[in-house]
Amino acid sequence: MKTQSRKKQPATKRTRRARKTSCPWQRITRTGSNLHIQDFVTFRLTRLSNALRNNLTKPYLEEFELSLPEWRLLALVNRFTPVRFSELTQRSSMDKGQVSRTLRVMAKRGIVNMKTLKQKGRAAEALAAPVMVYETAKGRALYKAILPVAQRRQAELLSVLSQTERVALYQTLDKLYAHVGGTPDEDDEA
Repeated sequence: MKTQSRKKQPATKRTRRARKTSCPWQRITRTGSNLHIQDFVTFRLTRLSNALRNNLTKPYLEEFELSLPEWRLLALVNRFTPVRFSELTQRSSMDKGQVSRTLRVMAKRGIVNMKTLKQKGRAAEALAAPVMVYETAKGRALYKAILPVAQRRQAELLSVLSQTERVALYQTLDKLYAHVGGTPDEDDEA
């Protein structure tokens, strides 16, 4: 009896689906001894963050010749202008030195303006003068060009989750952030 050989079907481009795996978080021991490093929340979030940055955000920012820190600060300056340097540092979750270096580059490119406020009296002697950051017309135009692209990419990413999963993820991230001492932004509270 002759067997027919099966022809291989050509590979088609498909959306990657997450493999269904058992969840090691279902039953966590008090000591966490059942968790391997790849099961740690920090490990999984860092891995996801790196993949999102490299595969989702970086490609469109490169088109606009903007780094991720520049984009983050540009978006915050656009939303809260004028904004204190210290507030930008807090809202961006970036290191003070990185914010300072990034803003200097952005100011040289004409994307933001920075102004040191003069203080009078004893307070001026004790404290460094606050720095205010302002948007510029060039920065506003750049933000308006990037925002729709960023929003579309985020919507595409979130579309792989059901509405229930999106709500659960949003609430879970907020809960974990609050648990580790994060403070919600004033505009996030509803």
